[in-house]
Amino acid sequence: MKWSLGGWEQKVERLVNQCADKVILELEEVIMTRLREAGETVIQGLFDAPASLVFSGIEQHEVGEEDKALQVLINDDNNNRQVNKVCDFSRADLTPLIDDEVLYAFGIINTNQESTFDLIGMENRHCSIVENGNLGMLVCPVPRKEYNEDSLHLHMEDMAWVESHARRHEETLLKTMEDRSVIPLPFCTIFTNEENIKRQLAQNTEELQEDLQRLGSHNEMHVKLFVDQKRLLEKLHEELPYSGGQSGGGYFQKRQWEKKIEEEMERVMNDYGESLYQDLNNISAEVILLDKAGVLVPEGQHVVFAVQYLMAKECREEWDKKLVEFDEAADSLGFILDVSGPWPPYHFSQLIKEEAMGG
Repeated sequence: MKWSLGGWEQKVERLVNQCADKVILELEEVIMTRLREAGETVIQGLFDAPASLVFSGIEQHEVGEEDKALQVLINDDNNNRQVNKVCDFSRADLTPLIDDEVLYAFGIINTNQESTFDLIGMENRHCSIVENGNLGMLVCPVPRKEYNEDSLHLHMEDMAWVESHARRHEETLLKTMEDRSVIPLPFCTIFTNEENIKRQLAQNTEELQEDLQRLGSHNEMHVKLFVDQKRLLEKLHEELPYSGGQSGGGYFQKRQWEKKIEEEMERVMNDYGESLYQDLNNISAEVILLDKAGVLVPEGQHVVFAVQYLMAKECREEWDKKLVEFDEAADSLGFILDVSGPWPPYHFSQLIKEEAMGG
């Protein structure tokens, strides 16, 4: 079949465009998967539907039907955090909400502390506290049209919006945690009025006070241990070289050697993984061992374990020492540490262990 030059050019251009579109779609899928599942840049998980309120497993149904909560758990490795300028954090009175505003909630705190500082929250709005007795919720007013359920679902597809707002959420919580305990609320927890907040605080005072006591002076740390199996295999081949024949009975000898290498690989991964896990476990206050099936694994690597630790701030030096010692001992074997934090203790609050809080 003969093609004219013009026809050939058109077909090539069309083919290139088709390939480009496919590549772009695949890249978008990879980027979204890594952002959402691995949490390498900003977020750890997206929850598509609003959840009802759960305090220590007790579900509450008194919440207004119009109030919604969307949850995105934050995971960001950037340690360069900026302290925001602010107003008087200690004041309990809120600027009255107007009809087109709702309340963005950051976390729950004790209010009977003398320390004061200022914070700027979402959309550069001043933060305040909605109080009920000795408990308070740190909030700031935000536009209803930008923080209703439909708008938030659209925003979650905009990674620039998610990143900038997730950073502000995290910065606000970390600043608050500098001198007081905080029960962190998930990213984009929205209340429509103060009355619902006060009611939730009043109904669960004892559980919240216990949570605040337990989480005081603690941060959350994430540790994933991977191994480059090719590097580990090469190392084991050096240490346990094959010395049998190459033909005849040598075939069975080689199969036995290969089996021995496989068993040794499994033993090394288990021993090193268990050693690090126990060392960090002994330092930490609480531990959540994650299902390895849900961990995004870099190509060519194998996940040994993935863990979330609740760690006291005063144990950070010992924690870092253990990680450095392990890395020095295990790097040559192909072990790779992926460590992030410190975070607010998102996963260790009884309030949000099972579901997001709804207002």
